[in-house]
Amino acid sequence: MKKIVILLICCSALLFSGCSFGSFSVDTLLAAPKLSEEQEGIYKALMDKVGSNITLKYPKSGSYRSAYVVVNIDNEPGDEAIVFYEYNSNPSINNNAQESGVRYCVLDKNEKGKWEAVYDRPGAGTDVDRIIVSTLDGSGNINVIVGYSTLNINDKILEIYSYSDGNMTTVAADSYSVIETLDIDNDGYNEILTVQSGGDSGTASASLLSVVDGQIVRMNIIPMSERFQSVASVASYVKGKLTEYNKALFIDSSYDENSLQTEFIYYRYNSLQNPVATLGEDLVLQTVRPNGYYSKDVDGDGIIEIPTVVPMKGYELLAPEDQIYLTTWSAYEEFFKLSPKYVGYYSISNGYMISFSEDWQKNVTVKRDPDSGEAVFYLFGTTLEDTDTELMRITVCSRNEAEKYEKLGYQRITSVGEIDYLVRITEDGRNDMSLDLSAVKRKFFVVS
Repeated sequence: MKKIVILLICCSALLFSGCSFGSFSVDTLLAAPKLSEEQEGIYKALMDKVGSNITLKYPKSGSYRSAYVVVNIDNEPGDEAIVFYEYNSNPSINNNAQESGVRYCVLDKNEKGKWEAVYDRPGAGTDVDRIIVSTLDGSGNINVIVGYSTLNINDKILEIYSYSDGNMTTVAADSYSVIETLDIDNDGYNEILTVQSGGDSGTASASLLSVVDGQIVRMNIIPMSERFQSVASVASYVKGKLTEYNKALFIDSSYDENSLQTEFIYYRYNSLQNPVATLGEDLVLQTVRPNGYYSKDVDGDGIIEIPTVVPMKGYELLAPEDQIYLTTWSAYEEFFKLSPKYVGYYSISNGYMISFSEDWQKNVTVKRDPDSGEAVFYLFGTTLEDTDTELMRITVCSRNEAEKYEKLGYQRITSVGEIDYLVRITEDGRNDMSLDLSAVKRKFFVVS
């Protein structure tokens, strides 16, 4: 039963990643790795401490997605393990049924090299939202930052821990809608950035937190835009570069029920900056697009691009749910300007983008094959109905399916892990809009 639970957890983590590839099925996801010998040892030591009537809790976001966090948190040789769990609620078999909510247990290896539980206590919520392990100051001390969600409040609860000599100390607590760590001021140490919704007051803000003499201090606080304060719920956020020299946190949040907007927080002139809040609605409107189009580093250069969309040729008069979009990815420049960097077709479900030249933007459109789900690129006629000159089609498949497609004339564009991206270029009726494989590869980006 234990292994089945972990197997389902692994599958869930893949499903929640937001990717969907071709003919993949749940069955293909069930080939998850078994627990390692180390994880088995951790789990046994946990049950020796708290009993077997527990459910493991795993983070919903962030880099750590396992209920097991195995990392060095005390700067001594060897790793510790932190396991998040909750007691099951059947009082007939659980003496701790009254203790609801997330708990965490810290385990370390004894002198015999065996895992044993050394510290166990309640967390601050009913679920684990996010775990960050980071050094936040020049002391070299490692902090464990845990975000908890609860059933009763919109904002989440942040607790920051420090571990030493078998004891986990709570350094600070706060609330947040968004939390991330990055060296935003380029001083060589990570800071904590949070965004708070403001609750009933509606005064949403972004804060810079730092560690000073072992205590968390709010170094700087700035407002979010009026639109964020009035309607926004955070859909996604990502850290990266705003420009070559400035790091930033990009927050994609609700503009209205069907649309997203983006704000970005960076550090300049010894203070946090939010250009969208400064300029107001004019810059907000430059970032508005449909739900699902999140800010990404499209080309892997570290700079985050913000997507906006217009209907592809032939789709202008169709209902929004029937439209296929031409996506523009823009990067921020100084003086409140978003500068287009790439324009092309972006597949949210399959995680890739192919840029269009100006000629393609004017003369090419995309249809989805109703049988295979492939994106098919056509030379546009006068309407979608009379558009039938196929230029190429792109499919995404697992590695073991690629050979089948290659026999049908597809060529590999690129691969990521066990995923292949393939193109079939139409040879008949070639024209000035046709691309060869090398051109497709130059214009193709995997967007994760």
